[in-house]
Amino acid sequence: MAGPYRWCVRAGVVIAAVALVSVPVSTVAQSEAPAAMVEGSPRDINSWGFAPQVPVGGTLTWTNLGAQAHTVTASDGSFDSGPVEPGTDTTIEFDTPGVFPYVCSLHPSMKGFVVVSPDASSDGPSMAIVEGRPTVASTWGFGISVDAGSSLTWTNTGAQAHTATANDGSFDTGLVAPGKSASVEFDTPGVFAYICTPHPWMKGNVVVNPVAGGVGAAMQ
Repeated sequence: MAGPYRWCVRAGVVIAAVALVSVPVSTVAQSEAPAAMVEGSPRDINSWGFAPQVPVGGTLTWTNLGAQAHTVTASDGSFDSGPVEPGTDTTIEFDTPGVFPYVCSLHPSMKGFVVVSPDASSDGPSMAIVEGRPTVASTWGFGISVDAGSSLTWTNTGAQAHTATANDGSFDTGLVAPGKSASVEFDTPGVFAYICTPHPWMKGNVVVNPVAGGVGAAMQ
């Protein structure tokens, strides 16, 4: 699935909260950030996960919100951001359709996927490299980044029903059948870890950023 790509790293201004806080669910939220429930290989459960969706020729930008350097490195070697220092970001362009798994080469337990689809109609959402709790490596990962008041819509591109269920129970899409979508609106800043309840090895994060003039998340 390797294909042409381009990437760059640049300094960025980071505004994010890292509290695990509750967030209301909206069943009628409009889609503002596209995501997918993916089964890269139906026979390999390790290839099932959550992913941002981008069109062919689209880009994704990851901003490092953590305290350590991380990378965005394709499992097949087709792209590698190199170390992304805290407070900086990296942008990668995807020119070939497919499902692309990736890891942080410095912390390979951090895993993610990108779905490049000719059906996607807009550029991919902003991404984050997150450390939900800097002292707990299991809370480090990649996440889709949205502003407070925005929604995230997961489309099930796989062959089985999946959910997007917050670890703290604050939101749950319920079962999303293949080919169907579910939306959640996020109003409270924070970092929200979630799983698929039928397939709990499928893990993801959502980073909700405070808007200008808004109230930030309370640290816990």
